[in-house]
Amino acid sequence: MLNYKKLGIKNFKNHKFDDALKYFSLAYEQTKDKNLLFYINLCVFAKDSFDEANMLFELFYAKEKKQEDTENLYELLYALENKHAQSEELEEEDAISYEEFMSFVRNSDFKSVFQNIMFSTKVMISNKDDFLDFIQNLIKNDFLDMSINYLESAATMFRGDERIDKLLEKVKERKNNEDTH
Repeated sequence: MLNYKKLGIKNFKNHKFDDALKYFSLAYEQTKDKNLLFYINLCVFAKDSFDEANMLFELFYAKEKKQEDTENLYELLYALENKHAQSEELEEEDAISYEEFMSFVRNSDFKSVFQNIMFSTKVMISNKDDFLDFIQNLIKNDFLDMSINYLESAATMFRGDERIDKLLEKVKERKNNEDTH
């Protein structure tokens, strides 16, 4: 019989949190060991807060091996999850969706709307097509440095996407032309 807990630990250590979650869940189905619930929650938490989750994992794993009391770590995980959820809520309060942003643009123009919100509000972009549209609007409205920054960041996430590469070339070329004139 496979040792699902051992596989979960191995995957967690390799930062494969989805796989670790599956293995810990399978192990829990077999044994109903309460400690597996901690590992399951930790896998979910690690996706959003890697460093804190990794620290908790190391502490919990060491205490569990020594058969020491782990109850305080459950409380710590719960507190960290709550803190993280609250900070996400605060971030969302200062953000609008790309669709909302574009509805403001329809009543005005991209440049003025963007300048009005740029320092106070985040625009939440949830898909690649909206991201590309946003970048094209930045370029059209002469936010060249900003569009280069966004594109260079996106190049690692969307490696191999020709549209990103072409936009980056286009904006750098335009920036070079602007600098030489």
